[in-house]
Order: sequence, then C-alpha cells, then structure tokens
Amino acid sequence: MDAVQSALCGAAAEGLLPPGGAILLAVSGGADSTALLHAARELSPRYGWELSVGHVHHGWRGREADRDEEFVAETARRLSVPFRRRRGSVPETARSLGLSPEAAARFLRYEALAEMAHEARASRIATAHQHDDVLESLWLARQRRGGLRQRAGPRREREDGVVRPLLSVTRPEILRFLGERDLVFRRDATNGDSRRSRTAARRAIAALRRTPDGRRTLDELSRQAEALGAERDSLERRLTEEILPRTRRAGAGVLADAAALAASPPELVRLALDRLAAGFARPGKAPFTGPEREQILSRLQSGGDFRFEAGRRITIERRRGNLLLAPREAPPRVYDFRG
Repeated sequence: MDAVQSALCGAAAEGLLPPGGAILLAVSGGADSTALLHAARELSPRYGWELSVGHVHHGWRGREADRDEEFVAETARRLSVPFRRRRGSVPETARSLGLSPEAAARFLRYEALAEMAHEARASRIATAHQHDDVLESLWLARQRRGGLRQRAGPRREREDGVVRPLLSVTRPEILRFLGERDLVFRRDATNGDSRRSRTAARRAIAALRRTPDGRRTLDELSRQAEALGAERDSLERRLTEEILPRTRRAGAGVLADAAALAASPPELVRLALDRLAAGFARPGKAPFTGPEREQILSRLQSGGDFRFEAGRRITIERRRGNLLLAPREAPPRVYDFRG
C-alpha cells in the first residue's frame, strides 16, 4: 500500500475520517488534492465513505482559475463523486475586510467549504495539506520568529470539522502516487512567483532533498515539527481541561479566572487569550497583534487590575479576580465582576 492510501487508512482507524461518514473533499485541482480525491475514491468502498467534492474559485488568476474549476468538475464527474462549487472574489474580500490577498483567500476558502459541507451534510472537510506544508510552516515561522502555533504548522484536526489526513505524506510520495496511476493535475502558476515567501520556502525544501546533508536537515526539521505539534496538542488539552471550565459568558463578553491564567505557562495563556477573544475579532483576522498579546500577558502576570483595548475593538479588563474579554461596543461596566 502506498503512502497516500496508508495515511487515509490510518485516518479511518483513528476516526479522523470515520467509516460510513459523509466527507467533503476540498479539491483545487493541484497535485495534493488530486491525490486525496483519487485515493479516497479508491478506498471509499472499504470504509463506506459518502464523498463529495468542494471547489472554490477565488476570483483571481483569470482563465487559469476557470480551467481549474472545469478540471475538478470533470474529474469528479468521471469518478461519480458529487461536485459542489463556490465563487468569490479575493480582491473584493481583501478590500472589504482589510486583509492581505493570501489571508482573504484563506478566509473565503474556508467560509465556502463550510457552506458546501453543510449542504452535503458532511461532518468532515478533508483538505490535502501534506508533510511539506508542515516543513514550510516551520521554515517560515523560524524566519519570522513566530510562536509555538506558527512553528507547529497545520493542525491535523480543527474544531470546525476540517481535517488534514495527509500530513505524514511527503510531496515526492504524492507525486509517486499520481505517477503510478498516470494521473494528471493542474499546476498553479503563482507557485512559480519567487516573491512569495511560501514559494521560496518550498524551493528551499526541494533543494535540500537533492543532497544527503540536505535530507538529514529535513529529517531534523521533521522531528522538530513533530515535537512542536505534540507540545501544541498538550496545550490544547490543558486549555480544555484547566482553563475553559473556569470561564463563563457574561453578557456579550467572556469572564475567565484571572489567577488561573496568570499561574499558567505563557504559551497556554497566549492560546487561551486567542481562543476566548476569537469571537470578537474582525472576520479573517486574529483578535490581537503579537505585541498586543504580549502586553496583555505582561499585565496579567503582574497581578494588578488593568484595562486594555486591542485594536479599538476588544476590551480586556482584570478586576476582582476576573478577566473580562468583550467587544469594545459593550461597556465593561454592565458586567458583574464579583464572580
């Protein structure tokens, strides 16, 4: 059994892709998602998966994007897998939400996939992120001095039903799977733009694969990524078990146990702050900038009461043992801080 099929069988055994479940496959037409589609279709009789294909046209790249959509639609038809599509406009989304083109594309894509999954009654949205995406994320995060979550890379499973069953599969293994079946796929012309930082990381990783020393470097990066992922997963469990049970809704905001947060490791506090404030953030944006998060962390650990406004949208206030996070338009005085 090849690496792609083996990864999907493992995902079925773990419940990541539950046998008998309805699964929306996010397919762009590129090598990774084409391999995901064909492998899932081959294994669907064994696991009873109810598959459907979701494709998002981002409204840029002109005729090339149209051809991608046509390619995916035709591939799904030949495989007898139901096909769904959504069209949006990255430039318009970026302007309206104040996002970079890449962030706008990501926001638009996941919003569209969630809609299509709802239509298909799918409990999982499977994307084709693979091991090279993990290495690229670590490579970029180290250059940008990113935190644990950035260095750990894509999560295998998200709370919204998005799963990534191919994270253990490398790019060469993807290409081998396609080559053995003589399968064609679409190539994104923007991948050749050396100005894009992720493209530069992709090229650097490809170059490392060409030499024994480079391959040893990639093995070390893989071990680091695995350790970082395990650390992030541990923090997620601690958040669920130790922090979230000590929070509650308070009007339009959220109240948390300030002492419990202050006594927690800094990475856990950063994760908790982002999670608790996520619902108050602008669409497609994080609730805080990195410097804002560090200011909140420092004030929280100081032990005194404080009030802080993040981006003029979210108010964070510590008083009487509680930490309030609320949208700026809801004045903190309406809440009961007595616990």
